[in-house]
Amino acid sequence: MPKKLISELKEYFKTGKRPTQNNFADFLESYAHLDGPQLARITNNINTENGYLRLRGMDNAIVAQISLQDIRNNMGIPNSLVQSVNGQTGNIVLDLEGSTDVGSTREGIAKYFTETQSGTDIFHIKLPYKVNTDRAMYHLKASGYAYGSADIIDVTWVGYCYAPISNITSHKTGILNSTAITAGQYVGSDSHVYLWFKLPTTYYSTFKLDSLRVGNGSLIKSNDVQILVSSQAQL
Repeated sequence: MPKKLISELKEYFKTGKRPTQNNFADFLESYAHLDGPQLARITNNINTENGYLRLRGMDNAIVAQISLQDIRNNMGIPNSLVQSVNGQTGNIVLDLEGSTDVGSTREGIAKYFTETQSGTDIFHIKLPYKVNTDRAMYHLKASGYAYGSADIIDVTWVGYCYAPISNITSHKTGILNSTAITAGQYVGSDSHVYLWFKLPTTYYSTFKLDSLRVGNGSLIKSNDVQILVSSQAQL
């Protein structure tokens, strides 16, 4: 049955008129009771355009519209909400990593897991600093679980890569919660600073590396370090 306009439906119920059964059927099937594809067509034609929320008809003509500013005013939404970030509009990239000043940290800049069982492998951690060019203090910590040896990995390294002497100075390595793990630091054949630690066995070992910016050093981040595994004492 063709749908009827509201004005036509109102005629059925004016004073003195007696709506028929068919009139009631017309009413129940009218535009006041849209469903399915018809309702979908209407809702699909509601969009935001040029600062307005607009409803367009089947012929794409504007049927109704309301200003988005009016909506904000009626809902008490501040005009500044998500309009800009620090005065910048458009596509904005947010740095969610946090600060990089002295005392700042980064957790999990490197992660490692191995199922290999070895009593000779050593974990070597290559830092971005070179003793022939850099002056940089550093503080890094490895923490994890050495399942094979039922041990806690908790190693901290501090030191100063000091170019004037082409070496590291004022350095120290601390090992907590274990008497079996050994660790230290050295200058590699490529002049980079290396940290190292060795487990009684590497079987099912997992650890992560955290960094803390100290002194005149930089904040070491992901991709700044490399974890290398070798049975050699130094690389």
